[in-house]
Amino acid sequence: MNKLDQPSQKPKKILFGVCGIGSGHTNRQLPLIEHFARSQIMMIFAYGESYKFYSQKFKDNSTVSVTQVAVPFYIGEDDGLGFNASLKRPENQGRDFFTVNCQAMAQAKALIGRPDLVVSDYEPVCAQYAYAYNSPLITFDQQSKYLIGKFPGFDGLSYNDEIMRLRMFFPKVHTRIACSFFKVEPKDELEERVIIYPPVIKDKIALLERKPGLQPSILVYISSQQEFAQSQEEIAGICGRQREAIFHVFSPTGDNGISDQYPNVFIYKHGDSRFTNILSECTGIISTAGHTLLSEAMYLGIPVYAMPFRLFEQQMNAYIIDHYGFGVSHHCLDQSILAGFVENIPKFRNAIKNDNKILMRGIGQQAIIEFLENEFLS
Repeated sequence: MNKLDQPSQKPKKILFGVCGIGSGHTNRQLPLIEHFARSQIMMIFAYGESYKFYSQKFKDNSTVSVTQVAVPFYIGEDDGLGFNASLKRPENQGRDFFTVNCQAMAQAKALIGRPDLVVSDYEPVCAQYAYAYNSPLITFDQQSKYLIGKFPGFDGLSYNDEIMRLRMFFPKVHTRIACSFFKVEPKDELEERVIIYPPVIKDKIALLERKPGLQPSILVYISSQQEFAQSQEEIAGICGRQREAIFHVFSPTGDNGISDQYPNVFIYKHGDSRFTNILSECTGIISTAGHTLLSEAMYLGIPVYAMPFRLFEQQMNAYIIDHYGFGVSHHCLDQSILAGFVENIPKFRNAIKNDNKILMRGIGQQAIIEFLENEFLS
């Protein structure tokens, strides 16, 4: 029995902050939050997709409180953060960030007071609360690896914006934790310490029984993080012409009759319960190059056609996939590249299976949980 589960152990108070841009942050924190929710008193600061998810998940839980915070969207440019561009973003206009965040902090003060531990996944309001109370602050994300690693350049893109956000949001931390599906070559001189773990893999993915069929079956996932260069109609048309394969397309809007034109294309809305079953049966994945889904694909041994946004993180993720033969990368869905991807799926699958130099094998959450328990919650 874990000592934290013993009745004599007084529960600790933990504040989690979860970024709400896309679903990657939500899914990364879920195994940790579920674990600590069983034995500790917890509060979650969240916004966007994360607030929608966690406020629903814990609506009937007496020991977990979820409150909304407001975080400006800072635009990344080639030389770092673009403050003028950020000022003009529609979602940053007309929002009373101060009032929303003070309300969240007031609720935290009333419910938990000084937290024993604060964990942030790119959510800066919880960090401010930690500073106010001099509580231990842990950052747990995947961007912190850019503080310590060597990375290639991509057509003028840099990861300076990622470093600037980390420095601005979290200037002082007890420990920075990063997860990565690929190994990171460290810089010659390190300014600070970042612990890198394998990616967090949700239990339903870790326990997934893979049962791909003989016919190519491709899961297509179009992120809601930002607008993709191609329309849903164009993507469905390209997939529909690749008739030897079946395509299951998950999009922010779902089907609006487009799939009726193509017998081998099926369209679902994000959050559809059939996603996990389709993931278990697919032979390949086409996706924008976010960290979470690519991590799950590499864990499950599924080749990827990566279509990165013009963001350094996505370009880097796609580079790993393409450069090391775990799939292909292109800025959009292309008919000829798609045909080559489908044809070479067995070769890509073998490259993933046989790699022992690039991919971070295993599941990171158990080691991360043990670190937090031993350092802060014992």
